[in-house]
Parts: sequence; C-alpha cells; structure tokens
Amino acid sequence: VGTRKASDYGKRICSELINDLKSQNIQVISGLALGIDTCAHESALDCNLNTIAVLGHGFNRIYPHENKRLSEKIIENGTLLTDFSISMSMVPGNFPARNRIIAGLSDATIVIESGTKGGSLITADIALSYDREVFAVPDRVNMNSSSGCNLLIKSNKAALIENADDVVNYM
Repeated sequence: VGTRKASDYGKRICSELINDLKSQNIQVISGLALGIDTCAHESALDCNLNTIAVLGHGFNRIYPHENKRLSEKIIENGTLLTDFSISMSMVPGNFPARNRIIAGLSDATIVIESGTKGGSLITADIALSYDREVFAVPDRVNMNSSSGCNLLIKSNKAALIENADDVVNYM
C-alpha cells in the first residue's frame, strides 16, 4: 500500500519487490487506488501473480475510473472484492473499512511512500492490530511523501526493508 501520488522511485521499488518475490508464490492484495496500489496490481499481473483488488464501493462503477481497464485485467488473473452492495457509490468513509479487509487478507503489509496521514498508515495500524507483519520502505528524511514510512520505522511499528530478500528473511 502507499500514496496515490507515487514517485518514480516508489513505483520502481514496488515493481522490483513484486518481481523479486514472484518465486515465493505470493499474492498481491491492494486497494486499486492510483499510485502504489495501481503499480502493485500491474506488477503482479506482469509477473503472472494472482492479485486481489479490494474496493471501497460496489461493483457497479470502478473508482478511480482511470483503473477501469486494470480492474478488467485483474478479473482475468485475480479477484475484485468488496464488502459493499453492488450499487454502493464511492464514499470517502468506505476506505478505512476497505483497508481492514486488505490487512486481514495479508500475511504482511508493505508500505511504500506514505505521508503521516492517510489510508496506508490506517492499513498498517489495522495489520498490527491483527498481529500481522508490517514493513516499510524508507526514503529521504525531508520527503513528505515518505514521512509516514519513516515514522512507522522510527516508532518500531514496521521493519525497514530495502529489497525482497529482507521480506523473505523476516517472514
């Protein structure tokens, strides 16, 4: 999970992690949001891995609309999942509820680029409450886009990872 405004660095790290973990028979679970979520789902599909997109709304309309085609690709090699009725529209309050499903389905949550507020940290906190592993990718200390990851690491809520080997060793 991570920011909707992912940098090239964040997208590269996300893609490399998934590519390097594909031999571990992983499944990628995220929220179909723009940014890191999109990169995670696309990378999983590129690696022929199963991916689950957990929606914060019903199936009648994909949000964000930019990911409509991606959602169609996911259906071919994965799953779209929602806790909401088919006609439920996108409401911002739905996303924390969606994040509990992401955390609950995952053995580990990896946070790549996150501010100090938002869905990524909500997902990490929920994962911790479920006694799941949480990992974070660090970045420069003066970058707002990574201040959440650095905070997770600094507060011992997440293990610092730099690559797939770190994830495998922790797990």
